[in-house]
Amino acid sequence: MMTHFRLRIWIILFLGMALSVPSAYGLDKGPLSALGFQELSGNKEAPDFTLLGLDGRKVSLQDYKGKIVLLHFWATWCKPCIEEFPTIERIHKEYKDKGLVILAISIDKGGREPVKSFIDKTGVSFPILLATDGNIKGAYWTWGTPTSFLIDRKGKILGRALGPRKWDGVEARALFDAALKD
Repeated sequence: MMTHFRLRIWIILFLGMALSVPSAYGLDKGPLSALGFQELSGNKEAPDFTLLGLDGRKVSLQDYKGKIVLLHFWATWCKPCIEEFPTIERIHKEYKDKGLVILAISIDKGGREPVKSFIDKTGVSFPILLATDGNIKGAYWTWGTPTSFLIDRKGKILGRALGPRKWDGVEARALFDAALKD
């Protein structure tokens, strides 16, 4: 069964193509495609994981069922990742009380200290998790950074975005607003 969010996206795409008018979001495309997300076929369940956070706490994706999750793979050596961090921080502050969770998974191989040192300098407040082995990258088909996944309240992957984004832009806000309405 198609979720209301996915149905709304398909209706917007159809109307946008058929009528050549802007969608209800003020965009010419649906929110996922407007931000460059690729829809994954089969309404795929997001693979669960348990990773260690920088605060020493174990975090599982399962802990966030009922929330919209932006799962973001990044690294301290990835310049585009670093450049988009301020936009992710702004979205985190704006949407954290509305039901959006941002989980940023560092794929750095140097362990906790280099990542912690970097995060302390940047001052971001969204959760940072450590990918201690390659299993999480393989489970999410992640071979480059940054790569992001939008996961719905039921734990299904809505789409994958390869490369950097302006996470606090109009398209991103339209996407998060639409996802949070469902």
